[in-house]
Amino acid sequence: MSMILSHEEIDSLLQGLEDGAIDFEDIDDDIPSAAQEDLKVTAFFFGQKTAIRVGALPGLDLINEHLASQLSFKLTQKVGREVHVQPKATVNQIFGRFLHGLDPPIFINILRVEPSQSMSLLSIDGDVMYHILEGFFGGVGESERPFRNFSPFEMKVIDRIMDVTREQIELSWKKLDPSFRLIVNRWENQPQFAAVMPLDENVFLITFAMEVGDAEGTLTICFPSVILELFKQQLKVGFQQREQVDGASMWMAALVAELNQVPVDVVPVVDRLEMSVKEMLNLKAGDELELNTDMAEEMDVDVEGKTKFRCIAGVSEGNRAVRITRIVRKEDEEKDDG
Repeated sequence: MSMILSHEEIDSLLQGLEDGAIDFEDIDDDIPSAAQEDLKVTAFFFGQKTAIRVGALPGLDLINEHLASQLSFKLTQKVGREVHVQPKATVNQIFGRFLHGLDPPIFINILRVEPSQSMSLLSIDGDVMYHILEGFFGGVGESERPFRNFSPFEMKVIDRIMDVTREQIELSWKKLDPSFRLIVNRWENQPQFAAVMPLDENVFLITFAMEVGDAEGTLTICFPSVILELFKQQLKVGFQQREQVDGASMWMAALVAELNQVPVDVVPVVDRLEMSVKEMLNLKAGDELELNTDMAEEMDVDVEGKTKFRCIAGVSEGNRAVRITRIVRKEDEEKDDG
């Protein structure tokens, strides 16, 4: 006889307990005591199968921590209000029970995972999303959540916010497989319409705690179990080893990616003049400053106040422009100073 209850047996058992058809006293009389049979009692939670053991997948923990920090930064930039995201839990669960636990209104993105072609869900609680929207539109965050679905205009803004979230999830998981992609299929705000896989299928849920002002909620990524199986060994061992061998962690890659987006001032310098403070203060509209530079000769290009390039002025497609002629190295600057 199997010691594992099927999904139907569990439902029948719970229904019997609710209807009172099962007598606890009769059950207690029929079951021998642990002392008599030397039984080992094991706790079992009916709503959850084989929870992922904490610490068993250090690579997954690393991805989740990195993803939480990136989401906090990116969403704060996007909505203009402080958004805090922290990893909460990673567990296995039956897909139907996950959907049943979602309280509408809630925003659910339905995604296709490539290259596996399986489906996944990304959900954010309605209260949190409302406060994000309020911050996006310049609100102070003190109004109460209205009991209504999101309007079509609000949904357009939510789509932009979810695009940022989806992009960061995709970038984090690309560390395992460069071909990993999340393709948007559609969105729903009612859980019953988001049943994109069999209700008895085993899925794993990655949940994050989100705080936006006074609102607290959950961001949940629901992946089918096949995704975890594809990367299980890599998350358990290979991912860490590859990071050590390569000598460059995902944190360094993320830092470089962020630095590449930092704006800098690039200024072509026609000439440099020296004058006293008194002369500068006496300048007025109409005064002329004589330049000693021949416009046909090379000029400096300063980046954040430092000369980094040389250029020649000209015209491109009817617009005034400069063409970079060479890069100024550090040794060139020292030679010029000498």
